[in-house]
Amino acid sequence: MMEDLGKSLLNVAMAGIGAVAILAEKAAEVGKVCAEKGAETLEKGRALNEELKRKGEQVAQERRERYANEALGRLTAEEREALRRKLADLDAKEAEAKAEAEKAAAEAEKVIHIDIDDTPGDGE
Repeated sequence: MMEDLGKSLLNVAMAGIGAVAILAEKAAEVGKVCAEKGAETLEKGRALNEELKRKGEQVAQERRERYANEALGRLTAEEREALRRKLADLDAKEAEAKAEAEKAAAEAEKVIHIDIDDTPGDGE
């Protein structure tokens, strides 16, 4: 009888160890599946965020264009002429700045390409 009790206790202990092993194995599988699903969900979230950002920028651009068109439509002839003059002034300033930048770039290019013969000798 004692021997049967010992075998029963041993079987119960082995069943407990087996259950813990199975639990650990399944927990690892569940963790792996959860990590995969989390990464997948994160990627979907990023894609959705980019799509929402793109759509938001598109809507904002459409609103700016609509507002500008409405504002231009309300201008009088005198206001439109003043706007043309202002735009012409801005174009002239932009062209002047571009010319200055090109001139500065040309000057920098001259400095970089100093002829080697023009450099001082080694004292001879």
